[in-house]
Amino acid sequence: MIHRSIIFCLLASAAPMLAQAGDILAFPDGTIRDFAEATPAERLLLPVGPYQNGKIDTATAEGPVLREVWKTVNPKVETARLIAPLRSQLEDAGYSILYECETRDCGGFDFRFKADVVDEPMMHVDLGDYRYLAATKPEGDKAAFIGLLVSRSPERGFIQVTRVGALPEGEAEVALSTKQPTADAADLAGDDGTLAAKLGLNGAAVLEGLEFVRGASDLSGEPSTALQELADFLKDNPDRKVILVGHTDASGSLAGNIALSRKRAAAVLQQLVDQYGVTPAQLTAEGIGYLAPRANNATPEGRDRNRRVEVVLTVSE
Repeated sequence: MIHRSIIFCLLASAAPMLAQAGDILAFPDGTIRDFAEATPAERLLLPVGPYQNGKIDTATAEGPVLREVWKTVNPKVETARLIAPLRSQLEDAGYSILYECETRDCGGFDFRFKADVVDEPMMHVDLGDYRYLAATKPEGDKAAFIGLLVSRSPERGFIQVTRVGALPEGEAEVALSTKQPTADAADLAGDDGTLAAKLGLNGAAVLEGLEFVRGASDLSGEPSTALQELADFLKDNPDRKVILVGHTDASGSLAGNIALSRKRAAAVLQQLVDQYGVTPAQLTAEGIGYLAPRANNATPEGRDRNRRVEVVLTVSE
């Protein structure tokens, strides 16, 4: 989850056929840059080791930061094939690889939620299929860093590029920060507002309308449109699997909220099985407490929005 600071200016839209990231990285034809955000100075901790024993080894990167998300139009692109040419381009540009890993080797679920990741729906990370790379090179008396996070949804590949210390010319004041997908991205899949359309477009969606007893995992007894839509989607697509991810507000300890968020996700899973007839093998429940807020926890309205369960599609091999 990233913590954004100063956004300088907004661009009207993404270039639909742009496939060049500054002066270093090139992407497959048709790749679009759907998000870009620059901050003038930031101290960023880039993972340079796996998540294990409750922590991740990090390298401290300081300077101006540019975060970008690029999306491919290829629904069958493999993460290994996405990251391999980018790795080669970094080495050709004089970067040294500090660390690279793939899903389980990275630390799976925990690594993703400790890393610096642009929020959904701009950046989608399949918890069962992602790759990460960190690299550095000298820049005068300092060092420049680049982090790559690559994943995919059933519809496209996702590439987050995080640059620290040496931004491409003209990028220091760029910020494409629309919270919804741009028209170009939406047109690739089509979004009619249904849960199935959101899953197809972004690979994830919030199960809106769920209500939990405060501080507990009990769901209200009211019928849920979101759960019915998810159940219908899974029944229509029996080969698809999803992870239900619970979220809380920031009241209380992290450990307690992670446990509560997992219980809430498990409660949703059980209701999908018991009341909506979903096959249990299609469902997994996880929880991350308050580590990925979508609103400000300082307000009652923000805390209400943060107490939620999201559904994330995993990739069928």
